[in-house]
Amino acid sequence: MMKLACTILVLFWSIAAQAAPLTATRATDLQDAIDGLTAAAQNSGYELVKVQPIDKALVKRGYPDPGVRILFIGKSSAMAQAMKVNPRLLSMLPIRLTLISENGVIVVNSDDLETWKAIFPDPDTALLIESWKRDLKVILGDFSER
Repeated sequence: MMKLACTILVLFWSIAAQAAPLTATRATDLQDAIDGLTAAAQNSGYELVKVQPIDKALVKRGYPDPGVRILFIGKSSAMAQAMKVNPRLLSMLPIRLTLISENGVIVVNSDDLETWKAIFPDPDTALLIESWKRDLKVILGDFSER
């Protein structure tokens, strides 16, 4: 039942948002999701750079964990390509994935790469961003199939 609900949500999001962040959904906990995304990223040549918990100070003060993490993934060749094609893209790397845990389901969102293409409209930059978008689709697909 949960897989059906997740599948329906993913289909809805993919239809509703043409130029939107890429998303993936999986019924699991945060640590398993982080491990799964790390493995999926590694399968595509990326590595986990950092995991950033959100509202860490609140948790230290006894408030509940809001269940949000930001994962930063990257690869050295992406940095080199960005330097060559458009050094301003370095401000957007490593790539960010936001994980939100809600009732045992993890939703992963990427940045909206179409917005990046609008900010940097030259053809070479758009091609590079498209290659990152393809990589993210593979990574998120790999994550959601695990």
